[in-house]
Amino acid sequence: MHRQIHNHSQSATRSCLYCKPVQFFSIGEPPPIKSWKRPVLLIAGMVLTASTVLALRFAWERAGATFFAAVTCLVMIIALVGVVISFRGCDGCVARFLGKTL
Repeated sequence: MHRQIHNHSQSATRSCLYCKPVQFFSIGEPPPIKSWKRPVLLIAGMVLTASTVLALRFAWERAGATFFAAVTCLVMIIALVGVVISFRGCDGCVARFLGKTL
């Protein structure tokens, strides 16, 4: 069996696994698709994930930081979804998830 290599630029008729959830949570018109958005999303997601891990270690040591830990976990989930979309999502999903930048 021949397995196809995942191509990031997919046709307009086919949608990737993440198109519907990203479109559901994004507001407005899709931003323009640019080639620099995928590495920016990957780096931003990885940095944000590492930061939230450190913040969770800080919250774990404090007695009254339960709310801070819960918010940090939500931010970490969003960051990890960004990392996954930067690897597996189509160019449209990457542009929508990253939003309007520069």
